[in-house]
Amino acid sequence: MGESLASPQSIAPMPRVCAQLAELTAQHAADATQLARLIQSDPALAGEIMRVANSPALRPRSPIVSLQQAVSWLGVAEVRNIAMAVMLRGEVFSAPGHESESEELWREAWLAGLWAKEIARERRKHVESAFLAALMHRSGAALALKILSGFEVLQCTVMDAQTFAGLVSEFEPRFGRLLMSNWRLPDDVQDAASDWRDYQNSTHSDLAGTVHAAHLLATHTLHPQLLDEALVLESPVFEQLGVFPDDRRLLLTKRDHVRSLAGL
Repeated sequence: MGESLASPQSIAPMPRVCAQLAELTAQHAADATQLARLIQSDPALAGEIMRVANSPALRPRSPIVSLQQAVSWLGVAEVRNIAMAVMLRGEVFSAPGHESESEELWREAWLAGLWAKEIARERRKHVESAFLAALMHRSGAALALKILSGFEVLQCTVMDAQTFAGLVSEFEPRFGRLLMSNWRLPDDVQDAASDWRDYQNSTHSDLAGTVHAAHLLATHTLHPQLLDEALVLESPVFEQLGVFPDDRRLLLTKRDHVRSLAGL
């Protein structure tokens, strides 16, 4: 097991649809028809784009009935974000025998990405990178979970919960870096997604702080009984980010909007 964890072989390259979507959108000439044609090759992605476009938070007065219409309504940046999220979930956030833990990590990551986008819009800073950095911030834990669960299946064994959780925590930083490097994500995204717990000492402390704040909001959204509103509002990370108390309370009023986007 030590050898497989030291040099994991199961880190996939960036999914083909994401790579093609990035290439197409980088040309600045992609239209909704081209994007829809590409997205149609992945039914899960197409379904999620239709769901988000028709969610209570975003839907227009008349229901969206075609993928091309959905792409036009959401815009290229939003479609790219959804594609990354769907592919990340399929490639990384799946661990046989540990489905509940994978799902919990995914909900944290997905909600944090959506919250990070709200924070970035409020501050008018890191609008492009905040979502991706927060989306990736639990990818190392998810990949460790996936690899360890694969080891259990291969060896026909089940580790005790404490040992398993300890190994996930131990390898989370390394695996997160390996995945993001393999997917060639920008350096600031990699640093912020890796350093969010110790955001003050990160090379990109402002973006890492945004991810930290988004994690708090995601945790509160999922488990308000464990992290209540007062603790979120009093977190020193918001002071570092220059988000004043009134603006923090305004952010929290967007919980239903974020939950709707997340499909919760």
